[in-house]
Amino acid sequence: MNAIELKNISYTYSRGTPFERLALDDVSVSFKAGIITGLMGHTGSGKSTLVRLFNGLEKPENGTVSIFGEDIWQKPKEIRKYRFKVGLVFQYPEYQLFEETVKEDISYGPKNMGLDNSEIDRRVRDAAELCRIDSALLEKSPFDLSGGEKRRVAIAGIMAMQPEILVLDEPAAGLDPRGREEIFDGIRDYKSSKNATVIIVSHSMEDMAKYSDEIAVMNNAKIYMHDTKEAVFKRAHELCEIGLDVPPIAYFSKELADLGLPVSESFYSVEACVDALDTLFNAN
Repeated sequence: MNAIELKNISYTYSRGTPFERLALDDVSVSFKAGIITGLMGHTGSGKSTLVRLFNGLEKPENGTVSIFGEDIWQKPKEIRKYRFKVGLVFQYPEYQLFEETVKEDISYGPKNMGLDNSEIDRRVRDAAELCRIDSALLEKSPFDLSGGEKRRVAIAGIMAMQPEILVLDEPAAGLDPRGREEIFDGIRDYKSSKNATVIIVSHSMEDMAKYSDEIAVMNNAKIYMHDTKEAVFKRAHELCEIGLDVPPIAYFSKELADLGLPVSESFYSVEACVDALDTLFNAN
């Protein structure tokens, strides 16, 4: 089953004004349940608008948005339930922290769900563990934390609601390599432990190559391609034409293959290429 299905979606900003801009143009796309899908595209391609439709933060002008087969706008008064099914983490979510302690910030969402205190406490600790937040930090002020720690707290606040679908807009933007790895490892662990569907908006080809199963690419308010990451990255020249690129390691592996080494041309992570070279050299 598809976790999310959009059919013939259109959305225009500032319609009828001099600032009118078409953000989504008759978009139809499905996101499979239980996998990580990367959503990519140049700035202004429509990515952020698309994800705001998933839980009803925006309503399309035309078309339908379905979550696990249910049209979320069929009963507008019930739209709130989809905001618990689809957890949306905006870019730079740490700017939305406001409670006195880390624990209170993470528990804000579960409290709004009407859960009892024991369940809230369990979810807070579970989310903190997934996001690599030390239990000693739970009683600290979130404003005393580092940038990476704040980011993990904000993401934990969404994970604590245990959404069936987790959507993140540039979750590792601005972080150092270690911070990026901690964020993405936590996301991957959430997907595995909750059997969740994850959609990640990102500009980083390297991150998408490492963590995603499929990739959807947007261009000019439309879905340009949507396939496995291997199939998408093989269309490198097309990605370059729309302002994107494949990971640098892919060019390196192709050069090795061009030199006659028995190495695949389709490596998109450093780890996979290193393992292949290690096997090759040890065999000789």
